[in-house]
Amino acid sequence: MIAGMAAGAAWGFIPGILKARFNVNEIISTLMLNYIAIAWNDFFIFGVWSEGGFQMSAVFPKNAWLPRLADFARSVRAFSGLTTHLGLLFALVAAVVVWLILNRSRWGYEIRLIGDNPRAAQYAGIPIARHTVLVLMLSGALAGLAGMSEISGVVHRLQGQISPGYGFTGIIVAWLAKLNPFAIILVSILFGALILAGREIQPSGIPKMIQGIVLVCLIASDFLLRYRVRLRVTR
Repeated sequence: MIAGMAAGAAWGFIPGILKARFNVNEIISTLMLNYIAIAWNDFFIFGVWSEGGFQMSAVFPKNAWLPRLADFARSVRAFSGLTTHLGLLFALVAAVVVWLILNRSRWGYEIRLIGDNPRAAQYAGIPIARHTVLVLMLSGALAGLAGMSEISGVVHRLQGQISPGYGFTGIIVAWLAKLNPFAIILVSILFGALILAGREIQPSGIPKMIQGIVLVCLIASDFLLRYRVRLRVTR
């Protein structure tokens, strides 16, 4: 877990420093870094870590697997019969920690001020560059935690196509939840159910289509809330 979060933080440092020093758009830089990360992953699973020539590594030893919640059913009866692994609790704890940082700490207040009004934050003497790097490193650490949970809790090996677009779905989830960590939990459950339902729905591309419709509606509604559309008729 520590290694996954550390690697994610180190990866997040790259777009952080690009944003802080050269004002490179963080969305573009992180999307481009995704393909670099995929290329590195393919290098290892096709090369030194390949198992029998297949696009995957050997199965991790069981002491590296995340236990399932059902394994704790003797202590917590509510976990009885659940096949979900411990990564779910990691995500819930992370959501609470992020909410506390954003709403109950000075650093969180400064972060929100930078996002709402960078010019005011600069006049207030807030170190925007340093906060930008730290925020993106924290984001990378959380992404590393999620990736570790997926690998150690589900597939138990390193392989290609581990995430079928979860990152892009996460953008829609965060936007729909208005960046509220607790709302993100509820919206994530909704989209998780949508993805699982896609395995039974024919054609299977319907969930992706629904996600696209939601994204278009969100962008359109945000535009209409920020701007007033006027039609001018020339005579």
